[in-house]
Amino acid sequence: MSLELIVGPMFAGKSSHLLSIIRRYQSIQYPILILTSALDNRYEKDAIHSHNHESYPALAVPELKYVSQRKEYAEAKIVIVEESQFFEDLFGFTLQAVEKDNKHVIVVGLDGDSERRPFGQILRLVPYCDKITKITSFCSKCGDGTPALFTHRKTNEQSVISVGTANDYEPLCRKHFIQEKKGGDFLKGTMMNVQSCESIDHWGC
Repeated sequence: MSLELIVGPMFAGKSSHLLSIIRRYQSIQYPILILTSALDNRYEKDAIHSHNHESYPALAVPELKYVSQRKEYAEAKIVIVEESQFFEDLFGFTLQAVEKDNKHVIVVGLDGDSERRPFGQILRLVPYCDKITKITSFCSKCGDGTPALFTHRKTNEQSVISVGTANDYEPLCRKHFIQEKKGGDFLKGTMMNVQSCESIDHWGC
């Protein structure tokens, strides 16, 4: 039993990285259950997809709590949760799968939203994981291979959960992310959030 986290911004190649892991286990016929969110409607639902159009069959579900009742779950030695930021019951499901059902679990998703706030429950799993990998993209504005740590939303959409494409989001380095957020005003708000978090012990801050 083990827990691995794979995180990073959009367009970092998380799904491509995951597909390479799946292919290795598939080559030895290791039983895998792959779960993805039914909220992600960019492609066909019952599959995971990379941005370069690779895919692999997956079970698209709106929530995770009933997955443990399925035959595929009982038979699987590895459980993969992709687009994990969309699952509100990720934390409880993952701990049960690892520490009660003795599964090897790989959780893949965004570690922050377009405002650099924690997105979903994946960061709650950090103290429990065996391994964490942060994958970066390339900054779309630098154009010189500078790592992009953050996802920037190019539209005026305000919802935290907004499934989008390259027309809606872009990966940026720290310098360009701050510039896009108009520097001083954004940083002032960020420091206010940090001070609020220091005063309370709460993952939702």
